[in-house]
Amino acid sequence: MATSKGELFAEFFQVQESIDVVIEAIEPKQVPNDTDALEHDIPPLFRLANEVSTLEQSALRPLRLLSETASELAQYLSLQSRKIDLILSHILMQENAEHPSERAHSYGGSGFTLWRESALERGQCFRCKLFLEHEAAAIYCYGEVIDVSSNEEGFMHQILFTLVREQDRELLVRASLHAQTRQLKKRNQQQH
Repeated sequence: MATSKGELFAEFFQVQESIDVVIEAIEPKQVPNDTDALEHDIPPLFRLANEVSTLEQSALRPLRLLSETASELAQYLSLQSRKIDLILSHILMQENAEHPSERAHSYGGSGFTLWRESALERGQCFRCKLFLEHEAAAIYCYGEVIDVSSNEEGFMHQILFTLVREQDRELLVRASLHAQTRQLKKRNQQQH
């Protein structure tokens, strides 16, 4: 049985956190045919930033399991890594300079939502760049508008990823979980 695009969008949790996105309208024939073609299409800076993020995650994980001395070392290395992340985030945002960015309303492993004053066309294809500030990473992928709803503030668009690397989808899922943790901590602090 075929899965609807709405069901595909709902497969992954969406966290309501605003992130910078750049969408560039393209013709459906401009969407690469497979992940190999996508890999070739991704700007080198996006690959570099995501590889640094992945290396950081795998390198610090074993240190956290060691003694207290190692935890101090892990904390120091985390701070050094954070400095690199901040520089990479800044460089990635410069990559974005030719197109104005917008703020996504929510995001997750299957896509993102975007408010606009005017409606995009359902079925419209986009080249998408998502900038995950807290993860110091950026995702380069392709998406399609699958739903548009409106209210007095404007139009809410659901944009489903039609082509995204699996490691980038995992990064989005991890980022959405980290965002949810940040939101829960902030809510707990406000209640006390």
